[in-house]
Amino acid sequence: MRYFYKLALILLPVLMLALAGCGGSSSGSADPFNPGGSVGGTTSGTPPYSLTLTPAKSAAFTNEQLIVTAVLKDASNTPIANQTVNFSITAGPATAVSTSARTDSNGIALAFVRTGVTAVTTNVIVQGAATVSSKNVVGYGNFQVSPADGNLNSTRLSLSMTTLAVSPNQEQVIVATAKDASNNPIANLPVAFRVAAGLASMVIANSVTDSNGQATTIVKAGNPAAVSNAIVEATATVSGSAVVANIPFQVVPTTISTVNYTMTMAASKQVVDNNEEFFVQVLLKDSGANPVVGETVAFTVASGEASVITATAVTDSLGKGLARIRALNPASTSSVILQASANIDGTLVTALAPVQITTQPFSASIIRMTLLSDKDSVGLNTDVILTATVTDMQSPPKPVQNNAVTFRVVAGSGSILDFNGAVQASYAVNTDSVGNAVCRLRSAAAPLSSSIIVQATTTVNDTVVTAYHTIDIVRQNSYVINFLTSASTSDPGGNLNRLSGTVAFDYVGPVIFKQLVPLQVLDNNGIPLPGVAVTLEISNTGRNLDTRIELVPPLPGVPVVYPFDDPLRITVTTDDHGMGIFTCNVSLAAPGAGMTNTESVIYQATATSGGVSMLSYGGFIATVTQDKAP
Repeated sequence: MRYFYKLALILLPVLMLALAGCGGSSSGSADPFNPGGSVGGTTSGTPPYSLTLTPAKSAAFTNEQLIVTAVLKDASNTPIANQTVNFSITAGPATAVSTSARTDSNGIALAFVRTGVTAVTTNVIVQGAATVSSKNVVGYGNFQVSPADGNLNSTRLSLSMTTLAVSPNQEQVIVATAKDASNNPIANLPVAFRVAAGLASMVIANSVTDSNGQATTIVKAGNPAAVSNAIVEATATVSGSAVVANIPFQVVPTTISTVNYTMTMAASKQVVDNNEEFFVQVLLKDSGANPVVGETVAFTVASGEASVITATAVTDSLGKGLARIRALNPASTSSVILQASANIDGTLVTALAPVQITTQPFSASIIRMTLLSDKDSVGLNTDVILTATVTDMQSPPKPVQNNAVTFRVVAGSGSILDFNGAVQASYAVNTDSVGNAVCRLRSAAAPLSSSIIVQATTTVNDTVVTAYHTIDIVRQNSYVINFLTSASTSDPGGNLNRLSGTVAFDYVGPVIFKQLVPLQVLDNNGIPLPGVAVTLEISNTGRNLDTRIELVPPLPGVPVVYPFDDPLRITVTTDDHGMGIFTCNVSLAAPGAGMTNTESVIYQATATSGGVSMLSYGGFIATVTQDKAP
């Protein structure tokens, strides 16, 4: 009986493979979109649907990737399109990288499988399952996995991408990883990429692996009317032999996809020196090609040596957003891939842009220009002074004089002004004796973005030099009068500093506290407003009958005393910083030995600026304590 049991264990995989049947295997040269296989006729007992799975290889090594082609047809051998096929591994050392895919117009869905580690040759069974017209359809495919032979297979090339399903015209990064038989990365290995099948195109056709053994490329999906499969192939040549890897993905039209947005990105320069600044621009649109406004776009470096200066941008009325990037200092000429992403209604939308960095040191460029502003943040309709400094870096460095520098706004809501205050699309200013060119910028009235990016460009000895600068826009909800204090808003003594004091047990008469009260008037962008007349009066007290409050404005203003004067108000005019100040003298009667006298004071401040009325309150608590009699 023990021998029959062992025999059953040995034959079980063989029986399962036999049942998997005609959809079993094919050679590595098989066309993945025409895998062959037969489907039964419509005679009695024939299933209404069939699902055939064909791996691209009948034999693979450990840690290898391969494509499995699933074909879904009805009993009449007609392909069934736009149906989801779910993939899984039912036996053997492998993992389904793509767990599901839709069938295209030929009824084909592609699975991506990665083999695992095995000590002996082992069978792998891949299962595909679909539901068509409430009927479950299951198919199987099989291949063998063998231990890798380090002598014959010294290099592995694997491919990966963020998602295996994209919307039309979407760009994606594909990463090729090269490793040797000991699983160590292989650097400086040229890798060629091509679209082996489907509607797509390579943005970057060639790349070289870095120190991590990774080479990156960009593939752009086509614009099919229906679900379309695509395959990207990577090839590297090692010791005269070609090492090939493939990865499949699908292009899913927005009419049947949750991805209803597209984003494109372009760099201001395709080739930059190390340490040079440039910018990238994205355009975000919906499925109707309409601009998507007010969405936050995040910028990152997907590959290469660069840093992002502007991490996020908000799309404007044209669906446009810009970010500043700085190239770093690579050891050799290298490629950088920049990525932009936005999460809209739970949908992640991405775009990519490639840039090449040269190895020329920045100092060898001879001419250097910096661009700065007198304000790093502004409100609306606010002027900013821009200063571009052009320097010849030859030893010793010296300023570049009488050379035209052109200023323009490349992102955000702002305008360049000439010396007469007129708005210009761009404006040229000559450098002075210290190499400075000065220009004015004014923030616009209703920005949809949170920053302005300014560009300065000059040409010296036929060399174009460019610099960028970012200015943040600060906004608040309304005009406001702020009482300035170090007390927290939750302070029980009011929103101004609490006043308190102690007198001797035998003290008789009033106790006077003096407090300087500063205030500031801001517009709805947080910009201080100078020359605004602010009226201040006592709005309320704790109603102690012995309380006397004197409000004292700066000279030549006249003080008023509560509760005697009528009207009980003073006027303070804000200075060039939008600030004003007055004195409050609070007089409390000595409460008696061992007792306390406390008074609360509430100010009311009103002002009008630009037709906008403002009302604010401020207040504090004053307390006098008298010692106990000895």
